[in-house]
This record gives sequence, C-alpha cells and structure tokens, in this order.
Amino acid sequence: MMTAPLGSASEPPSWVCTIVICDDQPELRAAIVDILAADPRFLVIGHAEDGMSCLERVRDTDPDLLILDVNMPGGGPHVAKGAKDIRPQLHIVVFSGREDAKIERAMREAGADQYVLKTGRIRPLLQALQSAYLDLAKSRILT
Repeated sequence: MMTAPLGSASEPPSWVCTIVICDDQPELRAAIVDILAADPRFLVIGHAEDGMSCLERVRDTDPDLLILDVNMPGGGPHVAKGAKDIRPQLHIVVFSGREDAKIERAMREAGADQYVLKTGRIRPLLQALQSAYLDLAKSRILT
C-alpha cells in the first residue's frame, strides 16, 4: 500500500528526521519503511524486534524519532524510559495494538510523546509522524 508523502513534493525538506522502528511484526516494519521511503523528510536508519535490541539501535544510531511497540518481547515503559535515558531529546511515538489508558499513561510517564493505536490503517501513524516532524523541526530552530 503506497500513499503520497505528507509534505509538498516540490520543496525539499529543511532536514531529514531519522527513525528507528521497534516492533516484532516484520510485515508491519516493512510496510512503514516502504511508506516512509516516499517521503523525503524521513529516513529509517534501524529497526529492532525486542526491547533489548531496540535500546541497542537507539544507542548505536542516535535517531531523532523512535516508533515503539508496547507489546513486542521485552517491550513496555522501561524501553521508553531507557531510550530517553540514552537520548533525552528523542521523540517517541508509541504504536500499540492495546487501547488501555493505564498502559498509555505509563508509556507517557516513561517518556513517550505520542500514543497511536494500531487500527489496521497506517494513516494515524503517518499523522503522528507529521506532527512529530513539525515539533522536532521547531526544536531544531530554537536550539
């Protein structure tokens, strides 16, 4: 499934947002990579399928943004907290199949910036990434 980039195709991005995807579903990771490949504002620089390798990727690649699944093996709030400990300015978008206010609150308290439900559609994630890109771009201007 391909979609058009969220930004204007005629103007180059002011910067490229680097992304690590941590999710145990290889088909979902591949779909996200394929869709983001069409948008020059984003570059996927790593992926992981469990909590431990997720933190290793964050440490090794120093991304701007982390797409994080709560339910992957070894996943949960401690991964969000660990990622923020490694890279405090990291923007974390939780992409979860669980609609649970307690888990969402725990993830936000651990450092997640956004919590997006896996609804079977990619559009909510793309909208969250658009918002994250704008927030990160503003913080880059201010620093």
